Amino acid sequence: MLNGSEHLRTGEFYVVFADNVDPTHTALSTLVAATPSAIPAVLATPFDAGAASSHGVIVCTDEGPVQRMAGLVEKPDRDETIRLEAECGIANLRLLQGRMRVTPRLLRYLAAVAQTTISEPKFSLALASYARSHRVDVVTNTQPLTDLGVPSPTRELVPGH
Repeated sequence: MLNGSEHLRTGEFYVVFADNVDPTHTALSTLVAATPSAIPAVLATPFDAGAASSHGVIVCTDEGPVQRMAGLVEKPDRDETIRLEAECGIANLRLLQGRMRVTPRLLRYLAAVAQTTISEPKFSLALASYARSHRVDVVTNTQPLTDLGVPSPTRELVPGH
């Protein structure tokens, strides 16, 4: 993302994780319409403790369909999920859905983070770090996305396919 972003001088830039499929084709337009284009924003779903271990859990402030990111815990285990529920309240938690608006200021921040780490930085954690001192909006989406990285209990796995 950072390598290609240097060629983008104007306009809006969105990140769409390829393993999150939007069967309704509305997720990105929901994100675009809900917040000002100059503000980084992520799409999130209401909190589900059972799914927390396979998602980034966003801690939010404010109320309504658009909130502010106050923090993010990447794929918490059961004990961490229980702690988050107790400390933050379910109404202030969301699950990251793999759609986000990236602004030039955020790109510069991400590039600086990438230069200071030995390995490739985890995008969601770098975004959470950015949100500690900059506004990042969280747009609640109630339409389902299919996460291809999470095994489905209803899908049979066929060896060789």
